[in-house]
Amino acid sequence: MAKKAAAGPKRVTMTDVARRAGVSQPTVSFVLNDRRDVAVAEETRRRVLQAAAELDFVPNRAAQLLRSNRSFTIGVVTSGIVSQPYAGLIVLGLQQVVQPAGYVCMVVDTTDDPGQGDDAVASLVAQGVAAIVYASLAPKPLHRSPRLDGIRTIFVNCWPEEGPADTVLLADEYAGGRAAAASVFERGHREVAFLGGMRDDYACKERRRGFDDAARAAGLKPADLVHRYGNYQIGNGYDLATEVVVEHRPTALVCGNDRMAIGALLALHALGLDCPGDVSIVGFDDQPDVADQVRPGLTTAALPHLMLGRRAGELLLTPPEDAPDRIIVDCELIERDSVGDPPKHRRRITPPATSPTARRGSSK
Repeated sequence: MAKKAAAGPKRVTMTDVARRAGVSQPTVSFVLNDRRDVAVAEETRRRVLQAAAELDFVPNRAAQLLRSNRSFTIGVVTSGIVSQPYAGLIVLGLQQVVQPAGYVCMVVDTTDDPGQGDDAVASLVAQGVAAIVYASLAPKPLHRSPRLDGIRTIFVNCWPEEGPADTVLLADEYAGGRAAAASVFERGHREVAFLGGMRDDYACKERRRGFDDAARAAGLKPADLVHRYGNYQIGNGYDLATEVVVEHRPTALVCGNDRMAIGALLALHALGLDCPGDVSIVGFDDQPDVADQVRPGLTTAALPHLMLGRRAGELLLTPPEDAPDRIIVDCELIERDSVGDPPKHRRRITPPATSPTARRGSSK
């Protein structure tokens, strides 16, 4: 006679949690379903949550959904994030907050084609998502699907081109740009160049505004300083830095991002100069495995991608009526070794044989 298969481990139920916490099963249900319309003493709430954690209780979300008609899925529509791992920290931060509360994220990365974005949103809405989160690699306006009426919508590192958003979360690009520039002005540098990204880019304009205000705070006129614009790439940073250093001999370069700062480091090396001995360099982003791995380590303003995602997750666990319309998250200055005091003596340099490509179309 065949032996009866051994029973698997018994599923922990709300009744088990109630027994451990010394409360009724309905009380456990109220606490674990976050029923704020039912009065439960805070001490009782803590006791239930502790008992659930001790028993490793996993709620049956499917049953809860049938009973409450509530979705535990969040749709995430991203633009460009999957191609840039460090920007994926936005999604990671979001998941870190909502998953312990029983929610799952469905991520769809779209192109700039509004039609594709609309189709993705329609698919997510058809699956009954609780909310839609738009997230972007770079701060910019994104097309908001017209099919979102009645669905909570949050924009992270972006904002809607048209239509409403419950909350928009952005990094404080201005304050980050000011802190990056202040890190060299406060060391005594007065001949400083700004090597930005695209002139009309939102982040570039905000960082330039911060740079200029830091210059004013140091007693300088921004118009007397060198400003150049590029495209955020390493090669462009190399070309711009070569041009500016050869023509203007600044003692510090404040770069549009870490990639341009790395290009500037390579340019100094090609010119026989040292960082920070001859020229200090500051970046922006604090890109993982880049800013902390180059030598010297790059002083930079950190884009708070992880924190942006976490704040979005916290909002989704907050009643919509309690959520602010706009949240600005700090860009912390990360100080490493690429900034020093101005040099007492300037070494002669030998300009490269070819003119840098950045010379074409650059402007002060």
